[in-house]
Amino acid sequence: MKYFWEYWTDLPRDIGVKTFGPVHIAWVTVSFIIIASTISLYRRQNAAIKRRIQMTAAILMVMGYVIRWIWVAVIGHYSIITMLPLQLCIISVFVEFIAVISGNIICKEFSYCLGLPGAIVALINPGMGPYPLLSYFYLQFAFAHTILILLPLIWIIVDGYRPSIHRFPQCFGIGMVFLVIAKCVNSMIGSNYMYINYAPEDSILKVFEIQFGNPGYLVPFAFLIIIAWLILYIPWVVMESKKNRIIDYRIAK
Repeated sequence: MKYFWEYWTDLPRDIGVKTFGPVHIAWVTVSFIIIASTISLYRRQNAAIKRRIQMTAAILMVMGYVIRWIWVAVIGHYSIITMLPLQLCIISVFVEFIAVISGNIICKEFSYCLGLPGAIVALINPGMGPYPLLSYFYLQFAFAHTILILLPLIWIIVDGYRPSIHRFPQCFGIGMVFLVIAKCVNSMIGSNYMYINYAPEDSILKVFEIQFGNPGYLVPFAFLIIIAWLILYIPWVVMESKKNRIIDYRIAK
């Protein structure tokens, strides 16, 4: 716990959790165990407790970032170059919070098609630099991304929410608005929100940048995003098609 509240600039360079190292793999495993256990527990509760679980998870997720921002401001390390809420996962945190509070269906769809895959990628390939596991920054990051995955799965597996390809264009449009905002901010202040200026270290994007250059790394990155969307939506399109055929058949009879 010696380095729990230390900022990365004050940490030794050799104590960080190595991506795909034993500690990282163990934590990812624990995260998915937590997700599965929470879904199992959630399934057995009444409506009031289910609501309380979602609200608690959403509030803790948002408060984790608020505490992080207050902490770095207090120790004099807050910077608009790195800490504006313009990364996809941080945007998704607030979108999921709105979805829990309001039940807004577009916010739920956004959480599914953008927040969920983004959180999975971030959890599996965090690129947390020198932060050790027992630091606020690392634990808050891991906890927030675990909840980002958990909530959409709860909606789908237990609550009966069904993603729809018909809502995808709206979510894509919202995502593009945030992307344009991030691009404009990057141009003004030299930041790297959405990772569209250069690839972060210790990430799959860095591998792409080495192979394809900059901005060439964005091409395979976009290709992976498209594959993720196909995986997320093809099953629902197939199920919806089958359902429509059954309805048409019954009507025809």
